[in-house]
Amino acid sequence: MNSLALTGWAAAGACVGVAVGMGSRALMRTGTLSVGEQSVSAGVTAVLFGALGWRFGWGLDLVAYSLFAAVGVVLAFIDVIEQRLPGALILAGVLTVGASFSTRSVLAAAYADLLRAVTAMLVLSACYLVLALALGGLGAGDVKLAGLLGLVLGWQSWGAILVGTVLGWLLAGIARTLLRVARRVSRDAPMPLGPCLLLGAAVTILCDLAP
Repeated sequence: MNSLALTGWAAAGACVGVAVGMGSRALMRTGTLSVGEQSVSAGVTAVLFGALGWRFGWGLDLVAYSLFAAVGVVLAFIDVIEQRLPGALILAGVLTVGASFSTRSVLAAAYADLLRAVTAMLVLSACYLVLALALGGLGAGDVKLAGLLGLVLGWQSWGAILVGTVLGWLLAGIARTLLRVARRVSRDAPMPLGPCLLLGAAVTILCDLAP
């Protein structure tokens, strides 16, 4: 993808970021994202669209991961603001990304990739559910998000699932430590996990970190 195409795709990402941010009004309990938050959401989404265009080039993989980026950015904002992950938005991400992967698997006969992605979605969700029931600290939104993360990472490889998951939890640990050192949160205060898990998956996909 040339620089002009990347710029255009990034601009499309900004527009999508604004649209999804504005649409979050129906999902948020506190109203909607502020103008400043919507601007940041649009900017981050634009950067991710551009980076994904550079990573994948034109194709259905670009569409799928761009949809994931658009949904993931808004999910991260809502989780930071309200400390919850709306199931409706996660479901929208699973359906749209899953449809893109399904189309890609039919056109390119990549049925093994689709099977791995769906299996990873179910397995990662089940693992998070077990953790939530056994240890606590994870909400229903985190369990649902695990399904979306399993889907996008599983399309890459089993190694991507492992690296993306570990990286997400590592980032969460680092963020928690920094907030505790800065005395921004108390020891027992809850911390939104979604942004770190989403960032871990995004970095793994963009940087192709899977072994």
